[in-house]
Amino acid sequence: MVKQGHYAGVSASKKSRQLKQHAQRQANAMIDRSTVADFLQGRYVLTQRATSALVDETMQRFLAEWAEQGVETSEDGLWDMDKITVQTLAQIAIKVPWQFYAIIIGQWSKFSRFIKKEVPALPTKQAVRLMNQDMDITSVIGQQLAVNWYLTRFSGTNQLATVTNDNIQELAKSFIDQDGISWQNVAVVYSTTPFTVETSDQSLQQWLQSLTDLTVDQL
Repeated sequence: MVKQGHYAGVSASKKSRQLKQHAQRQANAMIDRSTVADFLQGRYVLTQRATSALVDETMQRFLAEWAEQGVETSEDGLWDMDKITVQTLAQIAIKVPWQFYAIIIGQWSKFSRFIKKEVPALPTKQAVRLMNQDMDITSVIGQQLAVNWYLTRFSGTNQLATVTNDNIQELAKSFIDQDGISWQNVAVVYSTTPFTVETSDQSLQQWLQSLTDLTVDQL
């Protein structure tokens, strides 16, 4: 999520214009694996209604990581949506505040519809098929939030090695209620491990700080 290859030194609006132009140029042309991530971002900008600048930037950054995982892990044109999503969230992990995951949950229905429509339609030489499309995103993110908290809490200490799977599952369960993830519970737990924005990239810094400033009531 903090890679310099995506968005470094580029404003969100300028990046959106570039993605639109890129997608339009490639609309009727075959693309290779190296341009799949950029193509999907372009399609996302072209086809999704704007919500807010922060949500749009968050989802575009997530999509960039998700598409790269898809390209890197796919075999024989098969993209496992469940596996790619789990690996993407694990790759991002503690590079973002917990509010990032709240936005992903809130936008998941729209995002997953986009993936299910656009990935099989990719104009690649080898057709892409999407597997395991009906994943439990609430459970996946609940567990990732639990892992992230332990990673942050015990970072750089020997105690991290003592954390068990039962510890992670118990904490994950405390984040989930009958309505899904309780962001109030998440906020309370994460208040013990505040997120610190540490980057020299101004665009990335502004985005991360905007996420960190979000309150539960704003999600």
